[in-house]
Amino acid sequence: MKNFEEILKKIAKENGTTPEIVRLEMQQAINQAYIHHDTDAQPLWDNMTFEGDRPTPEEFILQLAMMLDKGDGLFQ
Repeated sequence: MKNFEEILKKIAKENGTTPEIVRLEMQQAINQAYIHHDTDAQPLWDNMTFEGDRPTPEEFILQLAMMLDKGDGLFQ
């Protein structure tokens, strides 16, 4: 996913870090949200599909974008 890599580079540059650190911090945030979500967040997780036991940053961002684009009511 080339565009995602460019986004990571931009975020890293703006924050004085590396794309690898940005990706790692994103993954850690996703992991925490997945482990510690409340019942109000369950519909979000139920609507996601991912290859591993938790979504990667790419999977998470892509699926959130698709949900927002569909206007399926999960973000109201």
